[in-house]
Amino acid sequence: MGAITRIAWCDATFNPWIGCLRVSTACDRCYAAALSWRYGWRDGERRDLWDVQADRKRTGSAYWRGPLRWNERAQAEGTRRRVFCASMADVFDNKVLASWRVDLWSLIRSTPGLDWFLLTKRPQNIRDMLPTDWGRSWPNVWLGTTTENQEEANRRIPHLVAIPAAVRFLSVEPMLVPVDVAPWLMLPADDRRAPISWIIV
Repeated sequence: MGAITRIAWCDATFNPWIGCLRVSTACDRCYAAALSWRYGWRDGERRDLWDVQADRKRTGSAYWRGPLRWNERAQAEGTRRRVFCASMADVFDNKVLASWRVDLWSLIRSTPGLDWFLLTKRPQNIRDMLPTDWGRSWPNVWLGTTTENQEEANRRIPHLVAIPAAVRFLSVEPMLVPVDVAPWLMLPADDRRAPISWIIV
């Protein structure tokens, strides 16, 4: 987690909290859970952070200052930095305290030199968990969902399409079977929503 990552489509990762719950077959070999077990990360009751009864674990305040430094550097260099947010969690997880998400939105709002990638397996939750000033979108937030098979693509993409976003993206990883996403790549000419910009990673 941090300023350098091996993930090809981003420059850094930031985890406002750690922990999640498996919701689909894409979670069967979850790398985040494996790392959690390896490093002994637990909740306050010493439960594994992927246990159904576990609480999420918020990361420390010093760690939260990292994106502020990345933003300063990006703005000084005139570049943009792509940040995968919550590689060890899900921003739109129902079990996360709402106040933590408010703090995350405040951090994102304070870092306009960063492009934040918010990837979720719970796109049905996005609308109710966006900040009140979201409007037609924030220019530095990319919203994405995982589409590991056709069933999940059919279920999740319509929720994502319904939310205004500067850029939407799909993560087809792990790709368990061939997935056809063509029906969602273009909006009908008479659709009043903003055009969809797609990135598939």
